[in-house]
Amino acid sequence: MASNTITLDVSGRKFRTSKAVLAVSPYFDSLLTRWEDCADLQPDGSYYVDADPDTFEHLLGFMRRPAKFPLYWTKKDGFDYALYSRLEVEADYFMLEGLRDWIKGKKYANAIKTTRTSKTCNTVTDSTWTEHGDITTESLVIETGGDKFLCSSGMHTTGGSHCYGNDYCRNGMVKSGLQRLGSTKQLVTVVTRTEVDGQVLVNTDI
Repeated sequence: MASNTITLDVSGRKFRTSKAVLAVSPYFDSLLTRWEDCADLQPDGSYYVDADPDTFEHLLGFMRRPAKFPLYWTKKDGFDYALYSRLEVEADYFMLEGLRDWIKGKKYANAIKTTRTSKTCNTVTDSTWTEHGDITTESLVIETGGDKFLCSSGMHTTGGSHCYGNDYCRNGMVKSGLQRLGSTKQLVTVVTRTEVDGQVLVNTDI
């Protein structure tokens, strides 16, 4: 095994990497010494590893760039807890204790920072501003004040108990909603900003 590159057969799936990358794992570092005599070499030139290939792909990715821990998160689905759980088991088996402990402590949860702020505009049209970054904006109109409301059918001077007893008025309320007299409308916008704290992902043990 003079070459610095090595091919692993992980339960039928081939991974080509370097011995230096594998040596990041004490488990593989020990195996490399045993593999020097090529006793475990398969006919196709690969070495067999009994592990889940899909999870091993992520493990190998970490060994290639061990300076940062992996972040498995999307805005749509959130954290991939199942993948983190599988990776923790494999990291323990292959003696990557730093990765194992980082996942076990759920440190990845601190990498996503979500802040929410609200802004209130006095009028619905007074609502233009610029936001930067990964944000989600939700707006709703709040109507305040006005102790009386208009009759939706126009049959009464103002709405009241007599409107609730009239089917025509009630249908108009359902269709158009209540229109208050002397009320004020305000536009309330809630801005949710999501950011990644890259410092949480830094592997301080290397």
